[in-house]
Amino acid sequence: MVLYSMKKYALNIAPSAHSTRFDEELNREQLEAVTCAGGPMLVLAGAGTGKTRTLTYRVAWLVENGVNPSDILLLTFTNKASKEMMRRAASLIGADVATLWGGTFHHIGNLILKRHAGVIGYRDGFSILDRTDTKDLFDTCRTSVAAAHKDAQLLPKASVVADLHSYARNTSTAQSKVIADRFPVLEENAKLILDVIALYERKKRELNLVDFDDILQNLVVLLKDHEDVREYYSRRFRHVLVDEYQDTNTLQAEVVALLSSYHRNIMAVGDDAQSIFSFRGANFENILNFQKSYPDARIFKLTTNYRSTPQILNAANSAIAANRRQFPKDLVSVREAGELPALVPLDDTRHQALFVASKIKDAIDEGASLSGIAVLYRSHYQSMEVQMELTRLGIPYDVRSGMKFFEQAHIKDILAYLRIISNPSDEISWKRLLKMLPGVGNATAEKIWRYLLALPNETPLDRVSTAGKIAPKKSAERFAAFIKCIEELMKINLPSDSIDTALRGSYEKHLFLTFPDAENRLRDLTQLSEYAVRYNSTDVFLSEMAIQGAEQPMAAVNEDSDEHVVLSSVHQAKGLEWKTVFIIGLNDGQFPSIKFGKFGKSGNNWDEEEERRLFYVALTRAKDELYLCYAYTSYAGLIRPSRFIDDIARGLLEEIEIV
Repeated sequence: MVLYSMKKYALNIAPSAHSTRFDEELNREQLEAVTCAGGPMLVLAGAGTGKTRTLTYRVAWLVENGVNPSDILLLTFTNKASKEMMRRAASLIGADVATLWGGTFHHIGNLILKRHAGVIGYRDGFSILDRTDTKDLFDTCRTSVAAAHKDAQLLPKASVVADLHSYARNTSTAQSKVIADRFPVLEENAKLILDVIALYERKKRELNLVDFDDILQNLVVLLKDHEDVREYYSRRFRHVLVDEYQDTNTLQAEVVALLSSYHRNIMAVGDDAQSIFSFRGANFENILNFQKSYPDARIFKLTTNYRSTPQILNAANSAIAANRRQFPKDLVSVREAGELPALVPLDDTRHQALFVASKIKDAIDEGASLSGIAVLYRSHYQSMEVQMELTRLGIPYDVRSGMKFFEQAHIKDILAYLRIISNPSDEISWKRLLKMLPGVGNATAEKIWRYLLALPNETPLDRVSTAGKIAPKKSAERFAAFIKCIEELMKINLPSDSIDTALRGSYEKHLFLTFPDAENRLRDLTQLSEYAVRYNSTDVFLSEMAIQGAEQPMAAVNEDSDEHVVLSSVHQAKGLEWKTVFIIGLNDGQFPSIKFGKFGKSGNNWDEEEERRLFYVALTRAKDELYLCYAYTSYAGLIRPSRFIDDIARGLLEEIEIV
């Protein structure tokens, strides 16, 4: 990162009449950070140590000491967070802080760009594309490119190209490299994808449009290339405060450096131990190398934890200590002693789900509040069997990591393959599969369906091998693969083998061409296949899945009540807390994920360290009770407990034997 000014900083403020009792309302660590005179500051706020409180009191302290709110810039990752901090600060000082510049990087960037559109080549009144608009424009460009290429059926959906392009821009990486590293299945289509992206960029300029990623890129260009603009805003913002600094990407860190370059009064608040969003483009180096970017920076550590028992924190401190690249710090609890976190080995994932559900049922019987219980996991697919078991027991739950299992498109898709083999007259499943093919919409699907039914003495399965002659030419290759897949499925009796065959023969390619999160969906389907191993009949399996799918909505959350168990990925759980937390799937290959180290700097151990930080985040969500669950076996045989369990020192966990 380049610093754009090394001017001296000074507070140069006059106290206001109002006086908050900072020394009484803050602990020693918070007080030191809040009342720092100025200059570059990195506040390492451990989990549950009062990060928001520190930022709020910093705003109040600055205003009470004579800084005009309009001279303060507060950068957050949600507008809700900035509004809440401003509300709290106003309450503290008894005055309005509405003139404070607060909001997300994109919100602040848009405010500045609107004032200087012409300087960077836009006409006044440019429009901002939201996520849906962006996808629609990509879809238009994809259609144009497809019309000029006979092999355009290999082009991924607009949402996939949009996700790929956005990641490349937020990480300052070439699109071709992103395709190779993150979307290797699409490499054969790389030239067409790049053509779509080039047309998309050209159309945006022609139509005077910007998307979310343009806002940050254009803001950096504006501030770097136009010294007068940079001078104006960096002089105006006497104090720049940044929340969740560990989640900033390369562009956001550069924006912070540029906007604080004159006064150099920057407070970056975050926790390196909770840097877990590299898959979104977050750059861990920003917080790790803060002192390299700002050699005179002061480091403050908030380590007094108000959330968890000492026993939970001891386990968390021990787990994260294994990471080499970090700012070492041990969280210290202010709470009374509690129970040791429980380590729970279980036979397999089915018994894991049974254990979690039974413990939750026991808690309900003892009068516990469901809203204080969470089940956390590394990836969404790991929640499947827990969802099923909670549904069976009638325990309401809210899935935060995605849709309920049987509501997901890819689950419905793969079951449709099995349904047409089990019941060749299933028109709904046939049409669902047909409409996945290029150029097949409702009308063409109906036409093919009528062909399949044309002869009364033949079933659709008998006729499908010749149906390719009435399919659109653009779908010829995919239709041939579909027919071959159906023919193979007709020879298989076991549902698990059928799922695997449908994936290999036809559906896996569709996944990567259709969904930006194809790898996650593939893991869902692999989990479904593993679950299906216990069934010897496809008919019985489909009946069970249909019943589960019908019952799942009955376990949906009552919108008028907060009484439900939360099922969440650890990523979604960051910043939240519960009295009781179950962490499931603690096996190597699951947590840490089987794909850790695959992207980015593959081969070194820094990706493993991010996985360990994710584990640390999971541990520190628990207030009173913590259960760490792993299975001995999967359908493929024995599986290892997570290496992260071994990071926790002996004596800090209590192993529970389930009989």
